[in-house]
Amino acid sequence: MAKAGKNDEIISQDDIDSLFRINEFIEPDDNNSLVEELKQAILDSGKLELEQWQTLREHLREIEILIPHIDLIIKLKKEK
Repeated sequence: MAKAGKNDEIISQDDIDSLFRINEFIEPDDNNSLVEELKQAILDSGKLELEQWQTLREHLREIEILIPHIDLIIKLKKEK
């Protein structure tokens, strides 16, 4: 077995799981993505109760707060 060097990175299973969850969220062709689930919920608004809609809206507000940070990351990565 080869010995890991200083520059070799080891990724944990938690990191891998997290990356898979992120990829599922951003993958445009994934019918099980969060965006697709939101579209389906809106088309059939009877699936969720009022409290569930309110909770969903709170989660979306949290995402909205993060958008400027995401935009900054995109800008910085484009400049590289």
